[in-house]
Amino acid sequence: MATSAAKAPADAAAAPKKSKLPLIIILVVVLLAGAGAGWFFLGRDAGGEEEEDHSAADKATVFFPLDQFTVNLQPEEGQQFLQVAITLKVVNQQTADAIKAALPEVRSRVLLLLSSKKPSQIASLEGKAKLAEDIIREVEAPLPYERKKKKRRKPKVAEEGDGKAKKGKGKAEEEVEEEDDAPERVLDVFFTHFIVQ
Repeated sequence: MATSAAKAPADAAAAPKKSKLPLIIILVVVLLAGAGAGWFFLGRDAGGEEEEDHSAADKATVFFPLDQFTVNLQPEEGQQFLQVAITLKVVNQQTADAIKAALPEVRSRVLLLLSSKKPSQIASLEGKAKLAEDIIREVEAPLPYERKKKKRRKPKVAEEGDGKAKKGKGKAEEEVEEEDDAPERVLDVFFTHFIVQ
């Protein structure tokens, strides 16, 4: 009887150890899964924010104010003048720096453009929109830019004695280089002051 009584407490002590081991394993697995999921989502969000910051920095526009202009307009009903303040919206800081470097020429071109207008040409909303387009053209004209050459294939009709053309094809291809258009660097013109008198 003593032997059965001694076995009972030993079995009772062994039984709880076996029942706790699966519970501990399950807790460890759940904690590791939670930590992995948290790392994945937090790391992914941080990476997404970095990408957004870089794209926002690349797309960050810059506002470049020009000094106020006062010009005589082309006469219609006696002598009239225009007083206008302009702020340019440009694609980046490099463009603003380029405008600043060419500022005397930019101001001169804008001044000549403004003084060539009649009051009736700039009185309407459409007239102001057209003036803004003209200002963009005049501001971008003196700005330097790298001309990139594009290569495209142009079909060339092979002559009868031309040995370069393959049999069965009457055309050979020739590479042609052409320059691309100037990039758009001034995005918009804002009139912060506009008086015609």
